[in-house]
Amino acid sequence: EEYIIDDAKNTLVLQEWYESSTNQVPVSLLINGNSRIGELINTGGDKQITDHLTGKGACFSLTKNKHFHLGNFTTNYTEFHVKQPGYQYRFRVIGAISQNLPLRLSIENHTFTAIAMDSLNIEPVPHLTDLWLAAGERYDILVKTTEEQDQSCLAYKIKVIGFTDQPHNHCPLCTIAWLKYPKQYIDYTYVTDCACTGFHLPPPLRTLNPVPNKYAAWKNRIKYPNWKNPSTTGDIFIADLREPKSKSKSTINNLANTQYIEFDGSITFNGLRMSYPPVPFLLQDPADKTDRCGSTCNGQPPKTKCTTKNPANCSANDYCNCQHVVKEPLVRDGWVEIVLVNNNQGAAAHPIHQHGGWYWVVGEGQYNHNINSSFIRHQDKINKISRNLHNPPPKDTIQVPPGGYAIIRTKLDNAGTWIFHCHINFHVTIGMAMVLQIGEPQDWCTGPLNRNVPCETPPPPPGGGPTTIYWFYGMEPAERCVTPGINVTFNWVNKDHNVNNVTEAEYDSCNVNNPTPYAGDYTWPWQAPMLDGSVPETYYFACGRYYNSKKKLEITATMVA
Repeated sequence: EEYIIDDAKNTLVLQEWYESSTNQVPVSLLINGNSRIGELINTGGDKQITDHLTGKGACFSLTKNKHFHLGNFTTNYTEFHVKQPGYQYRFRVIGAISQNLPLRLSIENHTFTAIAMDSLNIEPVPHLTDLWLAAGERYDILVKTTEEQDQSCLAYKIKVIGFTDQPHNHCPLCTIAWLKYPKQYIDYTYVTDCACTGFHLPPPLRTLNPVPNKYAAWKNRIKYPNWKNPSTTGDIFIADLREPKSKSKSTINNLANTQYIEFDGSITFNGLRMSYPPVPFLLQDPADKTDRCGSTCNGQPPKTKCTTKNPANCSANDYCNCQHVVKEPLVRDGWVEIVLVNNNQGAAAHPIHQHGGWYWVVGEGQYNHNINSSFIRHQDKINKISRNLHNPPPKDTIQVPPGGYAIIRTKLDNAGTWIFHCHINFHVTIGMAMVLQIGEPQDWCTGPLNRNVPCETPPPPPGGGPTTIYWFYGMEPAERCVTPGINVTFNWVNKDHNVNNVTEAEYDSCNVNNPTPYAGDYTWPWQAPMLDGSVPETYYFACGRYYNSKKKLEITATMVA
């Protein structure tokens, strides 16, 4: 067996970078925290930012980078050194991506083999030219180095590229790391340009985990086991991968029930946006079901019975806020199946992440038209949706194809309350999440934590420091808890907004009409007397530029010890 260099230092943490925590215009990509920005840098307005955050994709404008001085860089690109040419080197690649910006990795003059994803082994996928990662995904790859490489030339580039207009592969951001053999040299003057020159990969390609937003790519993919032939080129999707160890059909088929979770375009699960209780779900005993919604399933498979509860005020044309929980029984050898349905072809390929363990991907599909949960149920009923129960691949994050579905199965042997969410930061923060509860409170241990005790207050910024609110058109109503005496800064990009301190009634009705715009940032100075901590005091803010726009903020100011 060929020797493998396995060094934890050979880890690539991939992410996009923003100039500040309040400006959601991505301006660069990072590998292990390092990169450079050339002469031009992204900038954008509210519509571009909103389209980027919601997953529609956006092209940003370019402006002069005032910090650019050729040859005078404060950061170098990350370097990896091949000290023993001819061996295979194991690299761990981590998609630490914040928003909807999947990234593609390739290595000049090298192919590689994928051997694990999301920390669990898979059947090795050899001779790959490139690999895509969305937010939360991880891969382990083996890079075949060779003694025959030209060691007297420039080191090889590990290239990472993403597109802010992902649906159309337009408007790139890119960066590199160096893969250096002995005697090779590094060009410390190199910087990527805004067009990402040299990052286009010529065919033929063997691509693992492409962003599943193109029906033609799905239809023409390399299926299992055809990809085992390293000369076969094309796209390889998750459903066509396999776990190396045997998992019998009878084991994974001990099914408690099937849940359908639909993404209807409102950045929700089944039209429900997650809210969180004062007492964490894990510490409720018995469960407080006052504001809960979702499914409750009891009994042992195959006779599990499920009931569904939704808020009484839910309308068919809007989403509801509630404590979304799917409750399943604790069954050591049982499984729950979840069918994830991504309705619209123009939507993001939401990367859905499960805490508390892995699921196994038993099915995946895509259509050339918009769909919904009813359509998928019907297709399933007439046996047009298949499942692979023989060594399906394990994962804890999967991109769900727009206009398509993914079918996952989770083992019901890990008691607890596990968050299940879209890994795009903007999506999870506005409520594209739910809790998968396995078992009852008596089934899990909470250690020294007291049950049924509410959290004191929402936490303020660490250390009680300044609070910043990113203020943009189309944002969801937000809440912040601040320490009395601390100013609050509202941040926006262009001169198209304002901030109004309003009454609770005006806040609830959105009856704020102030058409005068002014440029950000705006700081609201603390003017109220210090509170004694006994009663929280709440302040309400709204923008009046877009009358009745629902762009508003609720601030609770509470004395924090």
